[in-house]
Amino acid sequence: MFKLLIVMPLLFAGFIALSVGGLVLLPLLALLPGLLALFAGMFGVALALAVIVFVVRLLAAILIGVGGLMVGIFGFVFLFAGGAIVLALGVALTHLLLPLLLVVGLIWLIRRSSPTAPPPLRVTHG
Repeated sequence: MFKLLIVMPLLFAGFIALSVGGLVLLPLLALLPGLLALFAGMFGVALALAVIVFVVRLLAAILIGVGGLMVGIFGFVFLFAGGAIVLALGVALTHLLLPLLLVVGLIWLIRRSSPTAPPPLRVTHG
Protein backbone atom coordinates (compact mmCIF):
# COMPACT_ATOMS: atom_id res chain seq x y z
CA MET A 1 0.00 0.00 0.00
CA PHE A 2 2.78 2.33 0.93
CA LYS A 3 4.44 1.55 -2.39
CA LEU A 4 1.36 2.55 -4.34
CA LEU A 5 1.07 5.85 -2.51
CA ILE A 6 4.68 6.90 -3.15
CA VAL A 7 5.99 5.09 -6.22
CA MET A 8 3.01 5.51 -8.53
CA PRO A 9 2.77 9.31 -8.23
CA LEU A 10 6.53 9.57 -8.71
CA LEU A 11 6.30 7.43 -11.83
CA PHE A 12 3.55 9.64 -13.24
CA ALA A 13 5.48 12.83 -12.40
CA GLY A 14 8.63 11.45 -13.99
CA PHE A 15 6.75 10.43 -17.11
CA ILE A 16 5.23 13.88 -17.44
CA ALA A 17 8.61 15.57 -16.84
CA LEU A 18 10.32 13.40 -19.42
CA SER A 19 7.55 14.01 -21.94
CA VAL A 20 7.72 17.76 -21.52
CA GLY A 21 11.56 17.67 -21.64
CA GLY A 22 11.46 15.54 -24.75
CA LEU A 23 9.05 17.97 -26.44
CA VAL A 24 11.32 20.88 -25.55
CA LEU A 25 14.47 19.14 -26.77
CA LEU A 26 12.86 17.63 -29.86
CA PRO A 27 13.58 20.66 -32.08
CA LEU A 28 17.24 20.42 -31.08
CA LEU A 29 17.36 17.05 -32.83
CA ALA A 30 17.10 18.98 -36.08
CA LEU A 31 20.51 20.47 -35.33
CA LEU A 32 22.11 17.05 -35.02
CA PRO A 33 23.03 16.57 -38.72
CA GLY A 34 24.59 20.03 -38.80
CA LEU A 35 26.55 19.33 -35.63
CA LEU A 36 27.70 15.98 -37.01
CA ALA A 37 28.88 17.68 -40.21
CA LEU A 38 30.67 20.40 -38.24
CA PHE A 39 32.44 17.89 -36.02
CA ALA A 40 33.29 15.71 -39.03
CA GLY A 41 34.93 18.75 -40.65
CA MET A 42 36.82 19.51 -37.46
CA PHE A 43 37.95 15.89 -37.30
CA GLY A 44 39.15 16.08 -40.91
CA VAL A 45 41.14 19.24 -40.23
CA ALA A 46 42.65 17.76 -37.07
CA LEU A 47 43.52 14.54 -38.92
CA ALA A 48 45.12 16.45 -41.80
CA LEU A 49 47.16 18.56 -39.40
CA ALA A 50 48.23 15.46 -37.50
CA VAL A 51 49.41 13.79 -40.73
CA ILE A 52 51.27 16.95 -41.81
CA VAL A 53 52.96 17.27 -38.41
CA PHE A 54 53.92 13.58 -38.50
CA VAL A 55 55.43 13.90 -41.98
CA VAL A 56 57.35 17.05 -41.02
CA ARG A 57 58.69 15.40 -37.85
CA LEU A 58 59.66 12.30 -39.84
CA LEU A 59 61.49 14.40 -42.44
CA ALA A 60 63.22 16.38 -39.69
CA ALA A 61 64.35 13.17 -38.00
CA ILE A 62 65.67 11.80 -41.29
CA LEU A 63 67.42 15.10 -42.01
CA ILE A 64 69.02 15.19 -38.56
CA GLY A 65 70.12 11.55 -38.88
CA VAL A 66 71.60 12.07 -42.34
CA GLY A 67 73.28 15.26 -41.14
CA GLY A 68 74.81 13.41 -38.21
CA LEU A 69 76.06 10.66 -40.51
CA MET A 70 77.56 13.23 -42.89
CA VAL A 71 79.31 15.02 -40.02
CA GLY A 72 80.68 11.68 -38.84
CA ILE A 73 81.85 10.70 -42.33
CA PHE A 74 83.49 14.08 -42.96
CA GLY A 75 85.04 13.94 -39.49
CA PHE A 76 86.63 10.56 -40.20
CA VAL A 77 87.81 11.70 -43.63
CA PHE A 78 89.38 14.85 -42.22
CA LEU A 79 90.84 12.86 -39.32
CA PHE A 80 92.55 10.42 -41.66
CA ALA A 81 93.58 13.18 -44.08
CA GLY A 82 95.05 15.22 -41.23
CA GLY A 83 96.85 12.15 -39.90
CA ALA A 84 98.27 11.42 -43.34
CA ILE A 85 99.48 15.03 -43.68
CA VAL A 86 101.11 14.96 -40.25
CA LEU A 87 102.70 11.60 -41.06
CA ALA A 88 104.03 12.94 -44.37
CA LEU A 89 105.44 16.04 -42.65
CA GLY A 90 107.04 13.86 -40.01
CA VAL A 91 108.65 11.63 -42.61
CA ALA A 92 109.88 14.66 -44.57
CA LEU A 93 111.34 16.36 -41.50
CA THR A 94 112.96 13.13 -40.36
CA HIS A 95 114.41 12.69 -43.86
CA LEU A 96 115.82 16.21 -43.75
CA LEU A 97 117.07 15.84 -40.18
CA LEU A 98 118.68 12.44 -40.65
CA PRO A 99 121.93 13.63 -42.35
CA LEU A 100 122.40 16.28 -39.66
CA LEU A 101 121.89 13.68 -36.94
CA LEU A 102 124.31 11.38 -38.73
CA VAL A 103 127.02 14.04 -38.90
CA VAL A 104 126.52 15.05 -35.26
CA GLY A 105 126.54 11.40 -34.21
CA LEU A 106 129.76 10.70 -36.09
CA ILE A 107 131.46 13.73 -34.55
CA TRP A 108 130.34 12.61 -31.11
CA LEU A 109 131.54 9.05 -31.77
CA ILE A 110 134.94 10.23 -33.04
CA ARG A 111 135.45 12.51 -30.06
CA ARG A 112 134.43 9.81 -27.64
CA SER A 113 136.61 7.07 -29.13
CA SER A 114 139.75 9.17 -29.66
CA PRO A 115 142.43 8.99 -26.95
CA THR A 116 142.62 11.97 -24.73
CA ALA A 117 145.50 14.31 -25.43
CA PRO A 118 148.16 14.69 -22.73
CA PRO A 119 148.02 17.88 -20.78
CA PRO A 120 150.12 20.69 -22.22
CA LEU A 121 153.58 21.18 -20.80
CA ARG A 122 154.17 24.05 -18.47
CA VAL A 123 157.05 26.23 -19.26
CA THR A 124 158.53 27.84 -16.23
CA HIS A 125 161.18 30.59 -16.40
CA GLY A 126 163.63 30.37 -13.69
